[in-house]
Parts: sequence; structure tokens; C-alpha cells
Amino acid sequence: MNEAPRPVRIAVGLWLAIAVFVFLTTAGLWFQRDRVRDLTKWSSGQITSFLTTVSVITLIFVVAYALLVWQFLKRKNWPRAALSFTAIAHMIWILYVGVSASSLVTLLLICVAIVFTWQARTAQWLAEVREQ
Repeated sequence: MNEAPRPVRIAVGLWLAIAVFVFLTTAGLWFQRDRVRDLTKWSSGQITSFLTTVSVITLIFVVAYALLVWQFLKRKNWPRAALSFTAIAHMIWILYVGVSASSLVTLLLICVAIVFTWQARTAQWLAEVREQ
């Protein structure tokens, strides 16, 4: 990745930061069960079911981001589109679950990551492989 231009390095860093941030945020929810109970008035079983669902879906996004970034660093073009589609699905999921301060940070990081992923210098870096 040393040869990658700055926009590519920033994009990769952002995608990985998103994966780590949502993983840690979701893990933190498990330690806030009482707060979830106070906010929702759900039973313990409902809270466990909700947290399990959120954790599984978060893990799917984390793994998807990691694998797609790995392929992106191999200078393949298709992961850019796949990262964008995954990010859009992630944004829809966040809006479905509910907006919080951490989800707003995630939404902002996703938007910035998409911008850097689709910059002209990134496209040029990917095209250099096809020219060789």
C-alpha cells in the first residue's frame, strides 16, 4: 500500500475505521442492556434477541468491509462498487434501527469513504494495473 496515492490510503483507512467503529459500538451495546431496557421497556429476551440480531448484521458488514478492502488493495476495480453498495445497505440498516450519535458518526464516515473511493486519483491508480 506504500505505492498507493493518498486518496486510496485515506479511503482504506476510513473503510477499516468504519468496520472497527461499528464493531466496538455494537459490542458496547451488550454492556448497556439496562439502558436499552429503560429506553424500550422490552423484556430481557427481547433485548437479547435485538442485540443478537444487531450483532450478527454488524458482523456481516464488518467482514464485508474487510474483504472488500482487501480486494481493493489488490487493485481490482469491482470492490469500489461493492464497497459503495455495501455502504448504502449499511446506511439503510442504520436508519432502520434508529439514529444515534454513533450512527451519525458512522454515516458521516461512510459518506467520506465513498468520496475518497471514487476520486479520480483512485481510478487512475486502479487503471495503472490494467495498462501494465
